[in-house]
Amino acid sequence: MKRVGVIDICSNYIRVILSEIEDSGYFRVIDELSEPVKLALDLIDNNLITEEKINITINTLRAFKSLCVTSGATKIIVVATEALRDADNGEYIIKKISSELNLDVKILTFKDEIYYDYMGVKNSIYTINSLLIDISGTCTHLAWIKNGQIIESTTLPIGSLNISYGFNLRDRIVHSDFENAKNSIMDCITSIPWLKKDNFDNIIGVGGAFRNVGKIDRIRKRYPLLITHNYELTNTDLCEILNLLKSKDLNQRIKVDGVSKDRGDIVIGTTLIMKVITYFLDITQLKICGRGMREGLIFDYIIKNLGQIDDIVDYSIRGVMESLNVNKEHAEHVYTILKTLYEQLRPLHHLGNEYDNVIKTAALLHDSGISIKYYNHHIHSFYVILNAYMNGLTHKELLLSACIAAFHRNNSYTVPLAQYSSIINRLDVDIVEKVGILLRISESLDRSLEGAVKYLDVKVTDEVVSINVYSSIPLELEIRDALRARCKFKEIYRRELEIQNIVV
Repeated sequence: MKRVGVIDICSNYIRVILSEIEDSGYFRVIDELSEPVKLALDLIDNNLITEEKINITINTLRAFKSLCVTSGATKIIVVATEALRDADNGEYIIKKISSELNLDVKILTFKDEIYYDYMGVKNSIYTINSLLIDISGTCTHLAWIKNGQIIESTTLPIGSLNISYGFNLRDRIVHSDFENAKNSIMDCITSIPWLKKDNFDNIIGVGGAFRNVGKIDRIRKRYPLLITHNYELTNTDLCEILNLLKSKDLNQRIKVDGVSKDRGDIVIGTTLIMKVITYFLDITQLKICGRGMREGLIFDYIIKNLGQIDDIVDYSIRGVMESLNVNKEHAEHVYTILKTLYEQLRPLHHLGNEYDNVIKTAALLHDSGISIKYYNHHIHSFYVILNAYMNGLTHKELLLSACIAAFHRNNSYTVPLAQYSSIINRLDVDIVEKVGILLRISESLDRSLEGAVKYLDVKVTDEVVSINVYSSIPLELEIRDALRARCKFKEIYRRELEIQNIVV
């Protein structure tokens, strides 16, 4: 295991994330800080960053370096984007950072920024045909991602700062200024030949602007999960947020729940850019990616040093198992038994392969709650799965996985439908119960942790489900434990449950 820090000097903020990377390549963020320096404001009227901002930048970087070093980081990656790239005194600032702090700053090109955004998305969200958008201070990056590859990309000369300040959208909004800004954004978008309607399934938003809009939407909907990554909203949601914000002046706007006080002056510009793009392309679905350019840099480092990430969900599950010291052999054996039961009982539950990742997550992490406390660990597993650093799963899949995992003990467990009714419904509860009871049986069949079950044979009649368990040793304890679920099994599947052990 090693720790790596990534510091990003961009136009609005300087940010640092400190990550812990396991030997398997799985990483999780263990600390994060940001400072709203807004360097690009100095570049609106001229091309020089002031000495005041330079001193703020140096002092911020000194503190961020100290955080990384004190926390045990063996490598610190420092990158800078458009502010230092475009400033006439950018080279002077970079040399000053190097001489005073002994930090090497890499200036990223537009292509570099898009690539690292893409790395963050590719390794954390399943996507078939999406438009990636990252709105920074003075530019907006666009990339067409199809089947895991960048097909086209471009950078527009519009961003949160130059739109908000250039068109007087910082404080009270005047209709003519708003329309002028909208027309300017539309002119930029229509100049890109590959941006066409029906080209994309959805938009994947990367960066602080999208994360802030997602937070506003979650709060106004009283969304039950505090998860940014893979949060979904619609173009209608975006329009409602924009109308809410533009009706207020700056002082009123920063009081809106979810609006970052550091973004109150630029949130209209960023939200307007999002709205115009969705309107022009007639896209209804937006996804927020919580893994941006800094995470993309870490993914790039991991891939170069530890190898490719073949499957996003599997990578996350294995990483969580390793970091929480989950009994891997037991988890794998339970997963194998569960898959067998699931496949052989398809005629009863009528569920397809769309739940494969849910089943894998629930089975392999069903004991993850032991890392908190053994007693009632099925409930702790629910919490751990919902709050682990997981990639690839939608919020609904994550919640279903957590509920199924919580079902694995013979304690009574009720899915909290009322609390999560905005994500799951009664049909989803039925799915949780159908898979959860099979996980409960699978856990029981490896209760002594010996991995003795070799294979299963399931026979289904109108009255009975008979499971023949083939093993190398007698499994009397395991079968007695599994049969404690027979009443719940009958309630769910309308069949009696019989389990027989055949020693081979």
